[in-house]
Amino acid sequence: MAYVLAMDAGTTSVRALLIDHDGQVIGVANKEFSPLYPQPGWHEQRSPEIWRAQLDVTQEVLKSCNLSAKDVVAIGITNQRETTTIWDKKTGEPIYNAINWGDRRVAPIIENMLAQGLDRCGGKTSGHRYFADRFRKY
Repeated sequence: MAYVLAMDAGTTSVRALLIDHDGQVIGVANKEFSPLYPQPGWHEQRSPEIWRAQLDVTQEVLKSCNLSAKDVVAIGITNQRETTTIWDKKTGEPIYNAINWGDRRVAPIIENMLAQGLDRCGGKTSGHRYFADRFRKY
C-alpha cells in the first residue's frame, strides 16, 4: 500500500503524519524545540535543530507504523509562514539562526520604508515585500 507523509514545522515543534489510501491518519509523531530570544523583539530558531527534529519525527512515525521510506509515495510540507534561513551554498550549513516570522528587529526599517512610500513598490514583479528586509545585514 502507498502512504502520504505530511510534515509540519511549527514555531515550537515539528510533526509528521502518515496518511493511508483512504485518507485516514494512521500515525503521528511530534517533537518540541525551544525558540531563541537573544534580544527583546528578536525571535530565532536553530535551523539544524528544526531539521533534526523533522528527521526524527519522520523516522518515528514510519517505525511506529512498521513502514519504511519506500512505502511513502508523496510528501506534503508546511512551514512557519515567513521564517527565513540562509544556508551556505558550499557546506550546506546555516550561516545564522532561522529568523522567525514573529521577529521584530527590523520594525524601525519597515516603518521608515512605509513613511517613504516604498511599500507601493514591492511585490510588483518580485513577490511579497515581507522579505525585502530579511537579508539586510548579510
